[in-house]
Amino acid sequence: MADGKSKAEAARLLRDKRAGRWYEAGLNFRCQAPGCSDCCSGKRGEGYVWLTADEMQAIADFLGLEFDKFTRKYVRQVDYAFSLTEKPNNDCIFLKDDGCSIYPVRPTQCRTYPFWPNIMRAPETWAKEAQQCPGIGADTHVDADEIENQLEQDLEGRRRTGIQ
Repeated sequence: MADGKSKAEAARLLRDKRAGRWYEAGLNFRCQAPGCSDCCSGKRGEGYVWLTADEMQAIADFLGLEFDKFTRKYVRQVDYAFSLTEKPNNDCIFLKDDGCSIYPVRPTQCRTYPFWPNIMRAPETWAKEAQQCPGIGADTHVDADEIENQLEQDLEGRRRTGIQ
């Protein structure tokens, strides 16, 4: 094969992909923040960081703001859901020079990246994301059970925010 895989490896990958757990052997990922923060930047254009009411409250508490003051300043409504606002350059409003300023209370969407369903759909979508995320393929191995846990957390977060 063009990428050096044996016939047996290729057959296993196809079986795993059809079964939906193409990542059965686990994957390597380690966030490169604060040096990177590309997933928080506006490099890909406008985006959304979806929030639940509990996440809004946690961030407001972390910042020492009343809930209504926090939401007026940092939250926008998009149809029937809520998202953090962005800076004019599309960076997350909480992205600072040294990384995420609300890291301990960051939303589920941020905590589960890059283990999102649209990225984990297939090896090809994972490889495409790796072109934009230097943490994909890094030195920390994430086993399939943890990947499943992250996917479940992300899906539950999407249900709670009303976007899924």
